[in-house]
Amino acid sequence: MELREKIEAAATHAFSEFGYKATTMEQVARLAGISKGAIYIHFPSKEALFGNMLQQLIVRLREAVEAELREDADFFDNLERGLRRVVAFRKEHAVFAKLAQEVRQFGTEPARSGLRQVERSIVDYLKGYLERGIAEGDVRTCDPEVVAFVLLRTYTALVNDWADAHEPLSNESLIALFHQLFADGLRNPSKMAKIR
Repeated sequence: MELREKIEAAATHAFSEFGYKATTMEQVARLAGISKGAIYIHFPSKEALFGNMLQQLIVRLREAVEAELREDADFFDNLERGLRRVVAFRKEHAVFAKLAQEVRQFGTEPARSGLRQVERSIVDYLKGYLERGIAEGDVRTCDPEVVAFVLLRTYTALVNDWADAHEPLSNESLIALFHQLFADGLRNPSKMAKIR
């Protein structure tokens, strides 16, 4: 493993386990099995290391979503599939939960800012996807940024928050609800006539 990759892996581990506030360059060096000085060759500060980790996660998240999309699928089926992958990706990477916990407990601004950066990138991606849908006639005219934000927050709440107090929704129920709440309202009426 290259030195930079070792540092990045150690940083992700440290931020996932300790959060932003409690992570130190010494911990990252120890986890990577290198000297602290070696980190500074690639990253001038903890902030730069944290920013790099977030950028790497954003790239991997985008790749994970893109891998879920099917060329032959309906626009809204792909949209739901992509949202499901976003939620799963965030659950798979402990750093998101750790940063959210840190924000709730301590209000750590870099952790809050980092989570906002990730959400912003997801909303921007969804916005672009909706804009393509509008341009191709699949989606009725709307404010794609607002709709992207509502889609992300609502879908995440259906998967995560609902399950806190209820039986988790099955995939079939989640898909049906997504289509009822969003696809039916966003689908271009001229496309709906062709589908029926």
